[in-house]
Amino acid sequence: MSSGPGNFWRMLLFILLMISPLGLLLLLLDLQGGVGAKDYALLLAAVAMPALFVYLRMMRELRTVARRMERAAVMSPLDVTGTDGARAGLLPVDNLLLAMEQYRRVLQHMLRETQRRQDETALLFDLLPDPVLVLGRGRQINRSNAAAKRFFHVEEMGGELTRFIRHPALLKAVDAAEEGQALHERIEFTVSDVVPRHVAGYLVSLKEEENAEADLILTLHDLTESRRMQQMRVDFIANASHELRTPLAILVGALETLVGPARNDLAAHERFFTMMQTQTTRMSQLVNDLLSLSQIEINEHSRPTGRVDMARLLTGVADLLRAKAVKLEKSIRLDLPERDVIVTGDFDQLTQVFTNLVDNALKYGREKSEVTVRVTISGQEARLSVIDEGEGIAEEHLSRLTERFYRVDNDRSRKLGGTGLGLAIVKHIVSRHRGQLEISSTVGKGSCFTVRLPLATG
Repeated sequence: MSSGPGNFWRMLLFILLMISPLGLLLLLLDLQGGVGAKDYALLLAAVAMPALFVYLRMMRELRTVARRMERAAVMSPLDVTGTDGARAGLLPVDNLLLAMEQYRRVLQHMLRETQRRQDETALLFDLLPDPVLVLGRGRQINRSNAAAKRFFHVEEMGGELTRFIRHPALLKAVDAAEEGQALHERIEFTVSDVVPRHVAGYLVSLKEEENAEADLILTLHDLTESRRMQQMRVDFIANASHELRTPLAILVGALETLVGPARNDLAAHERFFTMMQTQTTRMSQLVNDLLSLSQIEINEHSRPTGRVDMARLLTGVADLLRAKAVKLEKSIRLDLPERDVIVTGDFDQLTQVFTNLVDNALKYGREKSEVTVRVTISGQEARLSVIDEGEGIAEEHLSRLTERFYRVDNDRSRKLGGTGLGLAIVKHIVSRHRGQLEISSTVGKGSCFTVRLPLATG
């Protein structure tokens, strides 16, 4: 409560208000001739002095209240003692501070309850399994949950939505929702990633009043796995029917011959039974490869987290195939570095990759040749190469080798027991490990299949 000209005029106004009733009464008496001017002045002065005293006392008490309220802002009003020299006066200061304390306790309880609910809401928001974005005006991202940050591989999300999603249909729907137009129930689009993701977006407006700015809730649902499963069902039927037609035709023909003209021909029985065994083995391998490829594609977007010692893995692969190499009069040589080579990956799937590559090198290499498995380190990645001494592959075939059922020489591949799925499986496993498969070949000299995998950190 500061002093100054303003307070002086307020004091005069207060005194005038206090003495105005008596002044009016005296004025009426004076008009009747009952009061003289001197008595009139003395009576007004007698009332003005107590009014001045009351005003000054009230101002002092108001200053006291202000000081005690300032102190009460940082501690309980009930703990504020009268060290400021205030005495019991005209204003109920203690009652006022007691009421303030009660209101303060109520407000503190309400604030704690509000904070608790906000914390619970934030926790539930982050626990939602699907990515959720809260959008403000101008497509600005005001908030995002943990699933959204994992989905876009960032630690924090902010700025405009187009930093993360640029699909025209979704952006158009967001703009339309901001203008108050009806929301689309579902918008499907593709997000670029190591493996492209198919996503369905759902928009909900939080607008409550007609003229209020609306926040938009954008929920993303990953359709990648379901889309892949649908596509794999289609591919399985098409590819399996195509690849199974030949062995089934051979089996049907063999059975018809065995129950017909060759019913009593024991020599023919042995020949046809051997043929049937070969074709059933081929069909079994084909079905196993198709199932393996389907399972790999389902999990391709989920990166493995294990630690794999590549020297141990490649030694195991070489030991597994060494008997086959001896049978084919070929050899397997490991060229490994002295230091440990540890990559982040799935041990079983990487074993499948290099078993497939070394087996192919043994199949297609020249007689009495050597298959070399070489491991080198370049920066933060390991380069694992399988090198054969075969006939080589013409350049026009290299880009298509990892396609399903693609074969450079169909007859030779089928004769050697290949299903046409081996390199497709290799490609998808390497993709899941966020690596790369490189193929180089020189006709007449041989081929080199190199798998590049990031080294494990920590």
